[in-house]
Amino acid sequence: MIQVINRAFDILEFLAKTDRETSLSEIADHLGLNHGTCANILKTMVQRRYVEQAGPKKGYRLGAMTYLISGNPGYRKDLVEAAREEVDRLTVDLNENSLLAVLQNENRLCLYTAQAKHDLQVNTSPEKHAYNTATGRLLLAFLPDNEREAFVKKYGLPQREHLWEEAMTHGGFADASRKIRQAGYATQRTNAYIVGLALPLHRADKVIASISVFLPEMRFNGQESTILSRIKMAAETIDRRLSQA
Repeated sequence: MIQVINRAFDILEFLAKTDRETSLSEIADHLGLNHGTCANILKTMVQRRYVEQAGPKKGYRLGAMTYLISGNPGYRKDLVEAAREEVDRLTVDLNENSLLAVLQNENRLCLYTAQAKHDLQVNTSPEKHAYNTATGRLLLAFLPDNEREAFVKKYGLPQREHLWEEAMTHGGFADASRKIRQAGYATQRTNAYIVGLALPLHRADKVIASISVFLPEMRFNGQESTILSRIKMAAETIDRRLSQA
């Protein structure tokens, strides 16, 4: 058991030294591990989200949990670097909290947050179920059909606690997702009178993340078009940076 733990740490340390996805064979050969043993250790680390695999038969990199437990903002560093300045500027212009996030398993995972200076603040957790956030709903809506269907098959449809009642059936979920795609953005209002407004970010014509603003409902009502227009400007700027990266 101790030997397995040591090997897991060796893998983490090796991946931390690289800025690219690393293949199973490269990891195993570098550490002198049997390929089958290395694959089994990596499988557990992927399940625990300390390591993630870019795709079937693709390379490995540090996972979200490695950064979350340390408070390190380095996860998806390329995306954060492309978006950070605009997220900060969006918060300054609107004086509302802004969020950069991606879809990670069943959750909306926050990569970067800019905090406003209002006395009445709205906070959000680093991770939250995708169904229960404007960002998560948006990212799900823009998934390819087969990936969205696989998500529902694995995690189920929205439940009452997710406050997305119109999407609690297969037909309702498909219709709600279609409406989000047509609108180009997603909005969520919570029972705590909080509103989230999220727009997609693209790379190579694929939605890879979302930028959003969340604020008390009383500061949102009557300002929706202004807020939406400003988020669109930020999203377009980030899209241009991502296309040049």
